[in-house]
Amino acid sequence: MKEFVSKSLNPKNFARGILFFILCTIIGLYLSFLRSDTENIGLVLRSVEVKFLVLAVLCMFCDWLSGGARLYVFVRKMSPHVTYLHGLRANLATLCIGGITPFQTGGLGHLYIFNRAGVPFSGIVTTGVISFIGTLTFLILSTGYVVQRAPDFLPKAITLVSQYSLLMFAFTLSVFLLLLIKPETVLLPLTRIQLPERRGFRFAASLLDRLILTLDNVIMEHKAFTRMFVTEHKLVCLLNFVFTMGIYMSRFVGGYVIVRALGGDAPFWHVIAVQVIINFVTLFAPSPGASGISEFLIAILMKPLLASGAIGLYALITRFFTMYCGVAVGGIVLMSQLTKDLRRRELKENEEIAE
Repeated sequence: MKEFVSKSLNPKNFARGILFFILCTIIGLYLSFLRSDTENIGLVLRSVEVKFLVLAVLCMFCDWLSGGARLYVFVRKMSPHVTYLHGLRANLATLCIGGITPFQTGGLGHLYIFNRAGVPFSGIVTTGVISFIGTLTFLILSTGYVVQRAPDFLPKAITLVSQYSLLMFAFTLSVFLLLLIKPETVLLPLTRIQLPERRGFRFAASLLDRLILTLDNVIMEHKAFTRMFVTEHKLVCLLNFVFTMGIYMSRFVGGYVIVRALGGDAPFWHVIAVQVIINFVTLFAPSPGASGISEFLIAILMKPLLASGAIGLYALITRFFTMYCGVAVGGIVLMSQLTKDLRRRELKENEEIAE
């Protein structure tokens, strides 16, 4: 498993993900600016209120700090030597990997950083599963409330999409609860595979047996960590959910602050409703970091709330603070850790050759 994580984060995969992310972002921003009155963009830029942009930066930092805290409260129970800085770096790495992989599958980021810090692999898996359950739960509750009380300016199609996404979230939540309570079900498909008793299949059979054994060990440890947190550290699970709320409330409020920065006067709760739906619908968007889809969706939903010249700028600035910065800083964190590990490996190989 550790080797799989390291190989998945090789420079070629990283560069490929970055290029795909940039391409989708350019397409999304192009579509969002098409919905803007480009003649008035210069006027909007000249009237930007810097003090609200500073508040948007603070909201971004609150997002990052909350994300680091919700991971740290778990791993410090498994590895007391781990510091909050490890949690912050792991969160940024997750933001980066989520931004450059389809469906925002950023779990490899915190797996890699925490594993290098000495946290048990199975414990990191437990942390990721419980944290993601908290994310799903919060977004289901907040979006369900918004859909029931949807403002009139929201397109009917969007509320229908949200209701469909609600079903998908419920299904995903059920799967992750199953992984938390009965993780051994993951092994069932593998144990049902029957390979022919032939020479050409012996290597594949050996790999399959090793995979089943590795997963079995990880699952046993995962169940032990789950039992420990659910029975002995309920407060930690509650804190994890509180910090999850902190992540998304920072993003929701940041969306309103950017409206004010661009000279908008849209009602606070209308902007929050839009931000809830955007985060809900795009969580499982197939593009890397939901790029392209998010920018276009922002432009559609915010059009009734902003001046026509500010729509494209709003999409750009919002995504800059909620995604682009996280991908950039998280990429620096990952590259520095990968470089450090590579130098360490080369040094070890040279010492073995010298001996």
